[in-house]
Amino acid sequence: MLDPTTLFQYEKDVEPRSLTATTMVVTLEAFADAGHAQELIEEHLFDALPHRVIGRLDLDQVFDYGAHRPEITLEHDRFLDYARPEILLYEVTAPNERPFYLLTGPEPTLQWERIASAIRIVVEQLGVTRTVMAQSFPAPVPHTRPLTITTYADDPEHIQAPRPLPATFRMRSTFTYLLTLRLGQAGHETVGLVAHVPQYLHEMPYPEATIALLRGIETETGLPMPVGALAPAAQATREAVAEQVADAAQLQQLVRAFEENYDRALPAGPGDSTPGGPAETEVPSGDEIAAEVERFLQGLGDGTGDTEDGQDHQAS
Repeated sequence: MLDPTTLFQYEKDVEPRSLTATTMVVTLEAFADAGHAQELIEEHLFDALPHRVIGRLDLDQVFDYGAHRPEITLEHDRFLDYARPEILLYEVTAPNERPFYLLTGPEPTLQWERIASAIRIVVEQLGVTRTVMAQSFPAPVPHTRPLTITTYADDPEHIQAPRPLPATFRMRSTFTYLLTLRLGQAGHETVGLVAHVPQYLHEMPYPEATIALLRGIETETGLPMPVGALAPAAQATREAVAEQVADAAQLQQLVRAFEENYDRALPAGPGDSTPGGPAETEVPSGDEIAAEVERFLQGLGDGTGDTEDGQDHQAS
């Protein structure tokens, strides 16, 4: 493995020994940022809280530009606005004046082990005692039920509010899954939060998932998160989705099947409304879902809006 110490660099005006935060939140994109949840977390926190960049990974060494081509604007006969991909480490000040770190950017495509080692070194240099991963994925769940958050960790005893999946799965990894494993092996507390976004909504901004993840971060870190400003966007999205579903018979069938699956999976324990896992309920095929989702998203994409302060993101 190449030297991991050459991958990360602090900003010139930052003295690492002067930094005092002990919590790091990671929103590195996975292969499916369902509902744009990670993107909305970053935008919302940056709009609501003081922050500054304190360091960055040398992404040129670990990113496949050919597979994930950045966007650039061609204005008639000249190029503008190259969207340079970056993995940045921020210091963010929570509403209670306590700082925390936020690691953001695209999922690295090369040298995962080296990057995990580089981040471990940063965690140890800064004295981070708890790392929380926040992400989302498209799931066979209905928008008419409470959004599910499931959890994972280097050690389940480190989770403040455990919500594990009900079975063992063999699946494709994301970089954050590997990072959780490697940080845990090095003795660092690491917890992951995954929002289950209805798969027929995963391509549109879904503030409900952002709110759920921020509340989960608050529970796992003890840091207050500014959630309230997202509520109007979430309500507007719910109303837009309900209107579109009411006009689409096939989507109504899909939602009903997901509702039955969700309700049958509810645990028997008192006061626990988090689904425990999938039930044996038949749902429409992937092709049927894809065709209906495409039509559905076209309807939702007729208009979107942001508030003046940029804190709310909605589809209407």
